[in-house]
Amino acid sequence: MLQKNEGYFLAEMVLSLAAFVMAASIILPFALMVISQTEQQREDVTATHVLFDELMYIKITGAESGRGSVIGDGVLFDVAVHKDNLSTSWEVCVYYAGENQKENEKCAFVE
Repeated sequence: MLQKNEGYFLAEMVLSLAAFVMAASIILPFALMVISQTEQQREDVTATHVLFDELMYIKITGAESGRGSVIGDGVLFDVAVHKDNLSTSWEVCVYYAGENQKENEKCAFVE
């Protein structure tokens, strides 16, 4: 025979809703942080590719490419090439502002 359980439905619903809200309040910030770090990593990889392209161009031709800025994956990368007059070393720097609007740079010397 079935028993009647009266009066527990509202309490059970509120308890399960509270558990869901607590779980979402813990998981959601972590998910947003992972998404932000993934985007920043993608921008860093694209900046490294732009830097590598400029380094290889200088190494092959012996002169800079003249590219002042490059747009890659929706981000503007500024390429700056500096040559030291005292030696024959070239320094290439790529400057960009990522999704978090923080100024980033990657620099390397031509070997």
